[in-house]
Amino acid sequence: MFTNLRPKIIWSLAFAALVYFALTLYADAPKLADALARWDWQWLAFTLIAVLVNYGVRFLRWHYYLRVIGLHTVPPFSSLLIFLAGFSLTMVPGKLGELLKSVLLKSHYDVPISHSASIVAAERLTDVIGMTLLAAIGVSIFPLGLPALIVTLSALTGAIAVMQSRAIAERLLGLLARVPGIGRFANLARNLYESAYLMLRWRPLSIAVALSVIAWFGECVALFLILRGFGLPETLDVLLAATFIYASASLFGAATFMPGGLGTTEGSMTSLLQLLVNASAPIAAAATLLVRVCTLWLAIGLGALALFIFERADKTAPKIFS
Repeated sequence: MFTNLRPKIIWSLAFAALVYFALTLYADAPKLADALARWDWQWLAFTLIAVLVNYGVRFLRWHYYLRVIGLHTVPPFSSLLIFLAGFSLTMVPGKLGELLKSVLLKSHYDVPISHSASIVAAERLTDVIGMTLLAAIGVSIFPLGLPALIVTLSALTGAIAVMQSRAIAERLLGLLARVPGIGRFANLARNLYESAYLMLRWRPLSIAVALSVIAWFGECVALFLILRGFGLPETLDVLLAATFIYASASLFGAATFMPGGLGTTEGSMTSLLQLLVNASAPIAAAATLLVRVCTLWLAIGLGALALFIFERADKTAPKIFS
């Protein structure tokens, strides 16, 4: 599953460099450098705290999901390391790196990957719901995203309704088993569904969505604090704008399935900052670069550190980067 990762990661990093080079050219490199130099760096600590709140709340959701599907043997510290380690492969295309958490659970706790992989799927689903709800907060002020939000919420509601109806799900699984070539994955799909069904019942779903909204609002606040460092006022309108911009840009990025949402997230965030808060191109690009360093790249760094600690502490853990 995780063979030949280095070439994929190198290509993703090369693409990231290209994205940031293009953003630098767009913002005019000297003006971008001047904007970064004029940013009030006293806001960095508060920004990082807001981002760490995101990670902390998402970890609570992960650990809660382990309990929901009956995995009570994973101690909190090991669970934290496994959760953070999942960030280390963010730059692997196609979201494959997300499954590292399932691989680590398998290697140390002998949890079938088909059993725990549904947690990863539920995390992404509730992330999208949480982000959509946050974006919806700003729709009353910025109605340009209303059609996309309606479509997204309708699709998510339909998917959850199907998952919660055993009759419909059983029928779909039965059809899958009869499809030539794909039918051999029917048992895997059934295992995934059984775990997903537990997590998508209304009570655990409501708890997970609430945690998702709180977590991702932390990163929306991080963007707000960065904008404050560029001199924008501490007003509710700016906070709502930051929430709408960050949530919408993140959803656009996730929809592309590019590693880390590269390209789409940066482009849409820079454009929305210019459109909705009247930021100049250099300040919009600088704010985008700062928030991505404090969110995406910080997560990757913490993930690599957690994976290193986990591999050193657990000799049975797979050596992903060896």
